[in-house]
Amino acid sequence: MFDIGAMEIFLVAVVALVVVGPKELPRLLKTVGGLVRRMRELAAEFKDGVEQLAAEAEEQTDPFAELRKKEGLRPGMSAEEITNHIMRNREREAAEKPEGKEKNDSAQPESDKGDAS
Repeated sequence: MFDIGAMEIFLVAVVALVVVGPKELPRLLKTVGGLVRRMRELAAEFKDGVEQLAAEAEEQTDPFAELRKKEGLRPGMSAEEITNHIMRNREREAAEKPEGKEKNDSAQPESDKGDAS
């Protein structure tokens, strides 16, 4: 980010030593370190916020992305193809549901028997 070499850092250290003095230099460095740490935290927080806003904006521009993914819809499908595809999915789900319900019903009395004992 900044093109600072060893010579520039050495020069800043010498100037700081002369201006601040050897007794106050450790406290100054600690303070500067804390400020740099806080700036990095703020920058990371800002970056996360911008990424979150970008994700929300992307979701708002395509509110049906999750539905398309769930239903297995492809780009370029006509309205009739989409309707037929979703109806087939619902029929398939309805056909599978009673089987799953029977399994749950058969498991239910066993747990009731265990509770009654």
